[in-house]
Amino acid sequence: MKKQNIFNIIHWIIYLIYAIGIGYFVTIRDFRSIILSILSLIGIIVLIILNKKWKHLFEDLIVNILIIFIAISILGGTCLDFYQFHHFDDVLHITSGFIGCMVAKIIFYFSQNETDTFRKKLFFIVYMFMFSMGVASIWEIIEFGLDKYLGFDCQAGGLTDTMFDILDCLIGSIIATGYYYFKIKKNEKIKK
Repeated sequence: MKKQNIFNIIHWIIYLIYAIGIGYFVTIRDFRSIILSILSLIGIIVLIILNKKWKHLFEDLIVNILIIFIAISILGGTCLDFYQFHHFDDVLHITSGFIGCMVAKIIFYFSQNETDTFRKKLFFIVYMFMFSMGVASIWEIIEFGLDKYLGFDCQAGGLTDTMFDILDCLIGSIIATGYYYFKIKKNEKIKK
């Protein structure tokens, strides 16, 4: 059986699981889970469509790992409360770190061999954004370590302080990447 056929079967299995899940949530009138399931399913469909539209921007294996991960985390974790199981959250976060590195590797090597300037710009913007958010995450880990093991009070509000710090970085990253994106576009127009 061809690899593409296997991936199509995986997609249909995921769609079926979502249909069963949404049907179940409708019968128990769990509107939160219905909305989360529908939004998650839409996200998966958009990911598949964009990957096909951009001529397999990511390898099919990565896309399928992502849709399975999304289904497990949203349907299983959030909607069916799998987070109650010991270390379920840890397994998801370790897996997401692994997936993130795989995607970064693919994007990096893809951008090195690509002649399409749009894709190179897209890589540059994604790289800048993710690097900035990664630095913010590492900084929060350092603050946590200082507080926990050396008695500092860097994270004055605990989780709330940490999340606001990360959200602040998110805002700054969006502004900076937007600025550089338009600067690159402007420089391209000048060169033409």
